[in-house]
Amino acid sequence: MQPWKILGSEIVFDAEPFVQVSKQRIALPDGGVIEDFYQVHLRPFSLTVPITEDGRVLILRAYKHGPGRVCLTFPGGFIDPGETPRDAAARELLEEAGYAGTEIMPLGRFTDNGNQKGCTGHYFLVRGCRAVQPPSAGDHEEMALELHDPVALDEFLRDGTLAITHDAAAWAFARLHMGQAGL
Repeated sequence: MQPWKILGSEIVFDAEPFVQVSKQRIALPDGGVIEDFYQVHLRPFSLTVPITEDGRVLILRAYKHGPGRVCLTFPGGFIDPGETPRDAAARELLEEAGYAGTEIMPLGRFTDNGNQKGCTGHYFLVRGCRAVQPPSAGDHEEMALELHDPVALDEFLRDGTLAITHDAAAWAFARLHMGQAGL
């Protein structure tokens, strides 16, 4: 299989730093041409699955406008310019939950839409988490911190309480890692 070749690209919508949409002209390997293939460009983010010192999973209950309801979500957010994904993960955990961890392990980097791109997520498992300051999300979000055992999170994944793909994926990635580590 061969990659598609971008013959041209123009920004058709720009609301930086949040979203850009570009229209690309694409040459296909079979010689065909797509005149208007759209790409959505969102900022990259980091997301953490925090595990406390006593083995519970820290999660936030918050209203999320995408699904239009209150759901469970892990601490995470956009990576600031010049910031590493790992640093963003630690910063978001501290801001949103008031927690810091002793060990931050990468779980992977993934693109959230296979064709239109969307954004790139960097996922981390953070162990040894403990409260170090009051949470301060400060960006129009009201959140309640909850602690659950891993089995409860498995059920939240099954029943759709983890309603956002990034959070469901983060828990699945963490569970894979935790299983491999014998936890």
